[in-house]
Amino acid sequence: MTLQTARRRSTRSVMNDVVTHAKHLLNQSGQPKRRAVPRVSPLLHQADHEMVGPVGGQIASWYLLGHRFEEPPVLLVHGWEDDTSLWSPLIGLLNQRGRSVVAFDLPGHGHSDGDRCSLELAADAILALQERFGPFAGAATHSFGGPALAKAFQLGLELDHVVLISPPVVQARQFERAWRRYGVEEPMIEAALAVGHQEGRFFDLAAAAPSMTAEALFIHSLDDEQCPASEGKRAAEAWPGARFWSVDGLGHRALVQDEEVVSMAASWLDA
Repeated sequence: MTLQTARRRSTRSVMNDVVTHAKHLLNQSGQPKRRAVPRVSPLLHQADHEMVGPVGGQIASWYLLGHRFEEPPVLLVHGWEDDTSLWSPLIGLLNQRGRSVVAFDLPGHGHSDGDRCSLELAADAILALQERFGPFAGAATHSFGGPALAKAFQLGLELDHVVLISPPVVQARQFERAWRRYGVEEPMIEAALAVGHQEGRFFDLAAAAPSMTAEALFIHSLDDEQCPASEGKRAAEAWPGARFWSVDGLGHRALVQDEEVVSMAASWLDA
């Protein structure tokens, strides 16, 4: 074997090793960390609890019946490494208005099965809930729940109204920001992004938005560093007929429990 051949083989070996590590990084990014003790909104303690879906992939769901039970329920989709406790104020207001509510834990979260949660798995869970409890009148989402719902739309979800609170728009950027926060070295980030784009792993909410048909309300806080409001506005502009509403000083998660935001979301879903 010549020195030149040996160098080529060594280069290929190094490149293959980088790709392998990049794929591992991507796969790890789809594994949420569970809380030691899963939380459930106290308001759901009086709701019917049901595991939905096949054994090994079941989704923990709660169905809170409102007195306007003849009307379709509202679906609530929490974000990454979150749970139904996020929705307590909105659950309370919708229930006061007589609306039935379905809340659930995403795959790999809370009481649901699995240790992974891709957009595809989240969308499949939403569709399983539609089959069990639907049709839904509308849905509210937070953060990761927004693109998960959009993915479900692409796969057959049907509903009339949706509120998307602080949705990430370009998934690749979310991964990139997270990796930098955790101190991943730049060459590995570049390799993982390249592999992710090549394998079609990244979802772009703004690119998907033009095909959406539900009446959408986007809500963002201008100081949200995790999911910038400017990206949410861009996605809203691409979503036919969508409205964009901004607040400030509420960050990424606190706005979901802000009284004015909750009232706006409930009115949109109860239209």
